[in-house]
Amino acid sequence: MKSEYTIILVSNNTKQIARISDFSAFFYLGELIEYNTTEKVFTTPAETKTEDYIQGKFG
Repeated sequence: MKSEYTIILVSNNTKQIARISDFSAFFYLGELIEYNTTEKVFTTPAETKTEDYIQGKFG
């Protein structure tokens, strides 16, 4: 299915997103903060806001 369809999942559950997605986008207050492969977003985020959210500092 993955090779034939694009599925967009919106979730606040970062563990679920990290487990099932190939690419991730982080939006904050309607602004796109970061978009990259899920691995990069969750292991070496380019933006401080993304890292803070993943670590549970806000949200």
